[in-house]
Amino acid sequence: MRALDVQGLSVRYLTGDYSAGTPEILHGLSFYVEKGEVVGIVGESGSGKSTAMLAVMGLLGDKASVKSDSILVSGSPSAPGKNIAMIFQDSLSCLNPSVRIGRQMTETIRMRKKCTRKEAQIRAEELLNRVGIRNVKLRMRQYPFELSGGMRQRVVIAIALACEPDVIIADEPTTSLDAAVQAQILLLLKSIVRETGTSLLLVSHDMGVTAAMCSRIYVMHRGKIVENGTAEDIFYDPQEEYTRQLLRDAKGSIENRDRHGGKKTSGEEDRIPLVSVSHVTKAFDSREGVRDVSVDLYGGEVFALVGESGSGKTTLARILSGILKADEGELHYQGKLLDERLRKTECEGKIQMVFQDPYSSLNPCLTVRQTLREALLPHLRRKYGVRKPDEEKIELKIREMLELTGLKEGDLDRYPDAFSGGQRQRIGIARALIVGPELLICDEALSSLDATTQEQILKLLLEIQKERGISCLFISHDIHVVRRISTKVAVMYRGQIVETGRTKEVCSDPWHPYTKQLIEAVPEPDPLRAVKIKAAPLLENSTDIQTEHAGCLFAPQCGYALECCRHEVPEAYRFGSRETACFLYSEKHSGRRTEGYKMTSQI
Repeated sequence: MRALDVQGLSVRYLTGDYSAGTPEILHGLSFYVEKGEVVGIVGESGSGKSTAMLAVMGLLGDKASVKSDSILVSGSPSAPGKNIAMIFQDSLSCLNPSVRIGRQMTETIRMRKKCTRKEAQIRAEELLNRVGIRNVKLRMRQYPFELSGGMRQRVVIAIALACEPDVIIADEPTTSLDAAVQAQILLLLKSIVRETGTSLLLVSHDMGVTAAMCSRIYVMHRGKIVENGTAEDIFYDPQEEYTRQLLRDAKGSIENRDRHGGKKTSGEEDRIPLVSVSHVTKAFDSREGVRDVSVDLYGGEVFALVGESGSGKTTLARILSGILKADEGELHYQGKLLDERLRKTECEGKIQMVFQDPYSSLNPCLTVRQTLREALLPHLRRKYGVRKPDEEKIELKIREMLELTGLKEGDLDRYPDAFSGGQRQRIGIARALIVGPELLICDEALSSLDATTQEQILKLLLEIQKERGISCLFISHDIHVVRRISTKVAVMYRGQIVETGRTKEVCSDPWHPYTKQLIEAVPEPDPLRAVKIKAAPLLENSTDIQTEHAGCLFAPQCGYALECCRHEVPEAYRFGSRETACFLYSEKHSGRRTEGYKMTSQI
């Protein structure tokens, strides 16, 4: 029996002058999901995937006209959304920030079936246990902001299960999560389908996730389903050029960073780093931070920083950009101590950031021209003492940035809401570049974009980096993206750097157990390889930098842990360009080596 059967679904948004008519967003969509089946819907951003799911759930309201030949749930017509639960991308916005987790759970259960508060609480605890939340009595008393992203998403899944649905629609449920937590959520969803018989409709732009989860796939493009078939059909024998392009983008056409230029990292011992981070520590109350971090960034290189959510990547970026001040340690810029005085004089505008969410980082009330002008004017006043700006030169500079980032002249007087996610990110890049930085920090700048748009922005960043010779600190939890754009990479875990080296070497031959776990957690865009996805168990308080631990922070979930790992903290052991904070590479703990011994991976 089909758990969900949608035929001839069309959607038209009602904006502006209704009498003039508005174009259809969806054009006669038809798709189905069998009982106990996992089906995927893929396509780039703007293809209509989420609109279709909101229409099925009846969540578009008065802002859209929804028509269909039929929408059947378990063979029967029903009210929109009945017997269907939906898991959204942003777990934080789905949960009420002012209501404790337990109350949100029990209210949902009592709305679904008649029961006492005590019975609802027992059922809520069972569901939280079912989705892998430990210490449930504590979690029931907490608010959403007190949980990590992965645990919040588990709570959302538990609430969906509380509805006892025939079908769960998961709309980009892992897009904002790092690879390790993503793997945990994917395996959880798989086990729920297997054990409960609930059907799952997975909406994603991530072809790796789709390959790991789905038996059948629908491909959407511009409001239409252009191709559908089994996972093997779609991935190994696609019929449409659009599908083939999606797969090419997912696998990546930028195979080797070195062929795209950029200065080599050889001979770095003879060069002064552009930016040097020395033993920097920043701690928060029960939140992420960095602990005794040291790293060098050289001119003209793309340096990547990877790690799970809460590992301290963004904290380090904000310290570098001056948004945060380190508790301990020093920063040097071209060999000079990077203090407040230097930031306001020689380094003014030299370090710029591109943020994760291009929409929230742009002022919705400013046009592109106003946004770029607003970024440039204070820079001119502070650096050059310009009181009355030369409007002609400013306009030339704005148009130069427009051309550099691939935007059009007609975009200058448009507002952010008129652009796609990829175009907004181009505006963010233009705003960062207009002041002439020497270091560009990209903080998860691609994580909210689909594979096709990611590819476009990656190519843009590489072209700009090569043309202008600027350095780039690229922060990401996506190993595939890091492998394609960077020359060197540092892996962070709970505020510490555990491995550093050339990207190609680290990604193909990881030395630290955590690096290996991170790489194995990333699903490949290949159904036969993606099903082997591995996930580490969820650890409570994994992002709490204040948690007391006598030894290596990774030891509790490391399969290679030695006795010394429980009570001693490893230093960073260096071999050529590789540096690894693991006792497996220590002569003291792993045995003496013969003269001339060449270190290789010990895992």
